[in-house]
Amino acid sequence: MTIVEASRILPITSRASTPSLEGSLGMGLKGERSPARPPLDPVECLVCLIHGRLQQVSGSLRMEADVLAYAAGLVASWPSRTEVFVSSYEYVERLIGVRDYYRSRKEELNKAALSSLPQIRIPETLPEALEFMAAANGIDISMPGYKPGFARLVKGLGEKPHYRGVARESLLDLEGASRLVVVLDNAGEAVFDMAASSKLSSRYGIELVFVARSEPYEIDVTSSEAEELAGRLGLDARIIATGSRLPVFHPKALPESRRLVSDPSSIVLVKGIANLEAYMDFHEDFAGSRLLFLLRAKCNPLSRFFEVSMADPIIASASYVKERLKNWREGVLRG
Repeated sequence: MTIVEASRILPITSRASTPSLEGSLGMGLKGERSPARPPLDPVECLVCLIHGRLQQVSGSLRMEADVLAYAAGLVASWPSRTEVFVSSYEYVERLIGVRDYYRSRKEELNKAALSSLPQIRIPETLPEALEFMAAANGIDISMPGYKPGFARLVKGLGEKPHYRGVARESLLDLEGASRLVVVLDNAGEAVFDMAASSKLSSRYGIELVFVARSEPYEIDVTSSEAEELAGRLGLDARIIATGSRLPVFHPKALPESRRLVSDPSSIVLVKGIANLEAYMDFHEDFAGSRLLFLLRAKCNPLSRFFEVSMADPIIASASYVKERLKNWREGVLRG
């Protein structure tokens, strides 16, 4: 279905309403409050939001206007980065009348990853496996300044990450943990993450659990897609769903998924930008969790946050993220 066809069969009876801008995003403007969970950058994060959502309605000025109006309403209230991005994705689905509008791309990415897997050496030791998984975060939807692709992902699998808040020599040891939990991110890279973490769980003799969103969001794998991939890979693992489009760190995610991630007997590997930013939004609920974030800094705000070059891979501890976030937000408010 084309965008033009969708606009004909899916009339929007009420235009996206824009709440009053009173009490809006308010990044240091006199008389405006600051949001409790602000974006990392008050300009670039909004550009990323609009860039991502307009891709699906390009060519229809009416739909572009609707998306912009809806986004403006979200920005005016700004509950959190997580809710703004998820709500706007869901709105575009309704607007064009196409559920899971990245489905074909996800299928292509997973197929390519499964086909290439026999030619890729999957590390079996903890440091190498985590470095491999961090480097594998090369897939995403198009972002300002970053053009992802499967070939780019494969080419970068050997890149060494920057360590933040944890040294390579002192990475969390899986001995003593009751399970390895992997919070999955994008299609394609999820195949590599599942293969690498399976080797780790076998090596240390502990349970393997994958956490994924229940409903579609961008090119993230859903829990049902993760189950299919685990079956095709022949993995002995549990798949836990968050219950909706929301990531596991959101307070409305299913309690079972949040308990697994917050359990100090779990070693939790968190993949990608959206999961990291959800943790930034709601980290107060996960004190004591044993988390490591594995991602690439695929945008300028994150490259500045982690003090790395654009698209560099990173392995970061939760304590580093929290402390850096505290200082970062204080700097934004002062600015």
